[in-house]
Amino acid sequence: MRDAEGMREKVQVSLEGRQIAALSVGALLLLCSVFALGLALGRRLSQEPPRPAELTALDAQAAEPAPQKPAQAAEPAPQKPAQVVRPTRPTPAAETSLADTKKGAVAIVPPPPREPLVVPPPAQRSSGPVSLTPPPRDIGAYTVQIGASPDRAEALRLENRARAAGYKPYSVEANLGAKGTWYRVRVGSFPDKDRALRYRSDVERELRQAAIVMASH
Repeated sequence: MRDAEGMREKVQVSLEGRQIAALSVGALLLLCSVFALGLALGRRLSQEPPRPAELTALDAQAAEPAPQKPAQAAEPAPQKPAQVVRPTRPTPAAETSLADTKKGAVAIVPPPPREPLVVPPPAQRSSGPVSLTPPPRDIGAYTVQIGASPDRAEALRLENRARAAGYKPYSVEANLGAKGTWYRVRVGSFPDKDRALRYRSDVERELRQAAIVMASH
């Protein structure tokens, strides 16, 4: 008896499990059907053509002209002053060539004459002796000598240098025998040696070279 009751309970439990599974499958199918129906309805509504009233409103909006912006007045371009072109008068040779061209002849215009090339003659150097400044008449007992050279041109250069510094130089010729003639360039004239020594210091400072005090004779 107990075995039979146990079998009945097992059968009832198995039947209840099958019913629950069947109900779950049915509910799932129902949900899928509702979802598919809603999706199809949404597509149909999205593809539905617009109503006549909506079409009329869209046509009215398309027919309205777009607002135009006010045209800005273009600034006038600056005008350049008119250039006066003066007619050039043709030369006699050009008039002749034009006349010959009208007649059918070939005009040959001669080239303008060339001016002769003038070449200046080369500068000639003076072959004469270079003039030096002679000593003064009232020469004192002592003087300051700024240099000596056997070349007259070098002596003249020493004179010009001293003259540019504000002195009054002069040159004295000295015959030294076998050494030849030397030209001694000197400045100043003093009665005693002390004044000549003080003057020599000024000369050396101005000319920036050594000088010596010598007797004038």
